[in-house]
Amino acid sequence: MTRRVSVYRLFSLLQLIFMGFAVVTLPLAGALATALVSVDRLTSHGQAAVLEATHAIQASRNLVEDMTAVERYARQYHVLGDTALLESYEQRRDSFLKTLGTMRRLQLGSAGMERLVQLDREAMTVFSVLKNEDSGSQVALEAIESFPGLGILARNVLHETIRSVAHEIEQMQRQATRFRQHLLWEASALIPAALLLAILFTVVIARPIHQLDQAIKSLGAGIFDRPITVSGPYDLADLGRRLNWLRIRLIELEEQKTFFMHHISHELKTPLTNIREGVALLSQDVVGRLNVEQQEIANIVCANSLDLQRLIENLLSVSLARAASPIADPREIDLDGLVREIADRHKLYARSNDVTLDLDLNGEVLCTDLDRLTTILDNLLSNAIKFTAMRSRVRVITGRIDGDVYVEVQDEGCGIPPEDRERVFELFFQGDHPGAGHIRGSGIGLYIAREYARALEGRLQVLASEKGARLQLRLPGPRSKSSGQMESPLSGAGVEG
Repeated sequence: MTRRVSVYRLFSLLQLIFMGFAVVTLPLAGALATALVSVDRLTSHGQAAVLEATHAIQASRNLVEDMTAVERYARQYHVLGDTALLESYEQRRDSFLKTLGTMRRLQLGSAGMERLVQLDREAMTVFSVLKNEDSGSQVALEAIESFPGLGILARNVLHETIRSVAHEIEQMQRQATRFRQHLLWEASALIPAALLLAILFTVVIARPIHQLDQAIKSLGAGIFDRPITVSGPYDLADLGRRLNWLRIRLIELEEQKTFFMHHISHELKTPLTNIREGVALLSQDVVGRLNVEQQEIANIVCANSLDLQRLIENLLSVSLARAASPIADPREIDLDGLVREIADRHKLYARSNDVTLDLDLNGEVLCTDLDRLTTILDNLLSNAIKFTAMRSRVRVITGRIDGDVYVEVQDEGCGIPPEDRERVFELFFQGDHPGAGHIRGSGIGLYIAREYARALEGRLQVLASEKGARLQLRLPGPRSKSSGQMESPLSGAGVEG
């Protein structure tokens, strides 16, 4: 196994792709070359066979015609004794003998050659008699009467030649059929083999790419606890090592950032505590009674110091949210009672903005971490009050979907654009459309809320709404761990365009 991996890493990704292409295409190219050679041989053999068959049939027909002419001239010369007829006889005889010699060199089969040899033997006997005997002798007359038999033998040679040609054509057809079957078997074996090789190299090449993809996704999701290793070509393995170095650097930066946030929060708390204590002493008239303007200034300092304290606490909560672990000690929680308690905390703030809190509670109970759930609901409600319109309503609904318990908070502000529905949960993200007359958020609250929701094995998301922002927290119920994405009955409010 170690040897295979080491050999595997000797090549780059490009070299591996070319190697895979070669391994897949070479068997197919070899089969194609073999097929071309076989087709060329079959074609050449077919052409030669057709040419030889044409010559054999033509020669056989010439043989029959020459024998017929020789017989005719021999009989005419025997009757008339004309020397011109003798010359014509000798010319056709010589043509017959020449054709006979040509046919001896052809492949006529055993039966055809046997008929040809018999014709040659008997014809030479007749020609010898006619050459040596007087044309009017009885011996010559008997020889002339042998020509019909020779004609029959010549026609038999023609028939055997045609039969031999038909047999040769049949042989060629069988050879072509065998060749076609061979090509089919070869293709049926090579095509699956080529597909298997292609799949093998695809897996070999895709595996390190998939590992890189997963590593990049993990880095993007902020998951730094798993070392990044890429097994594959040396260039991809080297890229994996660089990503692992980047992961380590990100861990170091994250630790430095966490340390900085803890340090700066601690450093800010001390002077902030002194400011709050000093303002409290002034408000209690410890150094003397304050007039109206002085009291107003003290109240402004006190309110801003409280805002600054909440901001510092949120910065600390960010660090805790990043390291949020699953529920260690769950407890049963009356969700409706918790929502009312949090709403009571924000009543004064809501009243100052002329905002009405509308609670639609359905008596839900769940088992989870109380502190984290409180932080989530507190952030959702404070955001809704902060960004809703003046003289409007903020609606809080509890219920159950597919065994999951949900809490929805909906305001009547300017809403969240579809393209920002995921970005609002990013750290320090601030939208471009804050509510009129309200200060911009810090970009921390929703980040903390989602991280805590994930730690509680739940889901926090922005749902579509015709008016305002609509956020849904969904947590596993007492008897279900489902975390689907179905919406509550409030979805009848419509879809945000």
